[in-house]
Amino acid sequence: MKRKVTAFGTKGSFIDWYNVTSAFRISNLTSRSFNPSENFVIFKFNQSEKNGTSVTTTPVGHYRTCAVVGNSGILLESGCGEDIDRNDFVIRVNGAPLKTFEQDVGEKTNMTIINRRALDQIDRLNSDPHLIISRNNSIMSYILGTHGNFTALNTMIRKLDLNITITYSVSPPRPHIKTFWNEKYNSNLSEMATTLGLNTYTLASTFCEVITLYGFYPYQTNVYNKTLYYNYFDKISMKMKVKRSIHDYFHQHELLKSLHDSGALKLVTDVCK
Repeated sequence: MKRKVTAFGTKGSFIDWYNVTSAFRISNLTSRSFNPSENFVIFKFNQSEKNGTSVTTTPVGHYRTCAVVGNSGILLESGCGEDIDRNDFVIRVNGAPLKTFEQDVGEKTNMTIINRRALDQIDRLNSDPHLIISRNNSIMSYILGTHGNFTALNTMIRKLDLNITITYSVSPPRPHIKTFWNEKYNSNLSEMATTLGLNTYTLASTFCEVITLYGFYPYQTNVYNKTLYYNYFDKISMKMKVKRSIHDYFHQHELLKSLHDSGALKLVTDVCK
């Protein structure tokens, strides 16, 4: 069955699309199940893991406008960089490169949500230090739990003399996010794992008021029938990557689209200029 592809740009102020009632409803629901003081806890390297997990200090505040930036090929030649950087707080997913792509993805970064694979890559000898350098003066957060390889990340941060705060989750949210959306929003998500994008939006809604999503798009072509790659920075096939994935990208994208339609968030899937 051919899925419907729709394009949403960013023309106009958020006042044109933002529905405070819808956004507050989602925020009110997510805040009952998730909390920044548990999901974004500063990791202390001078404490044992047992003691460290009892600390609930978080660097996350409350923000008016937030951008959650994924890595989909839909961002390439989008011209969304300025729109993204205009937000009060910019959250990026994994260590996607910014250099040479600033016009499309911006360069401002306040937080990067990383998964286990991205964390493990930092420990490799060929890890690109420029990816870490581009995250200076920001937060790098591992929300899957407390057992990531933070030592390699911390070593690189110290070696490069960077100001990066590492956070982890004392109560890993991923097992509960699918249940949350199915029970509270009747989203009927499948048994497949939730994406890092949906996880990030869910948590962002607990500390952000106006949220715009960029770079979350699982289709092979855009509304203009242009072929898209899985990431904006490489030429990996969208079709093969999605087909082999452990995630149900399409149903989760439909959930985000329904939230967009209600005015709870803005899902950008078109050019910004």
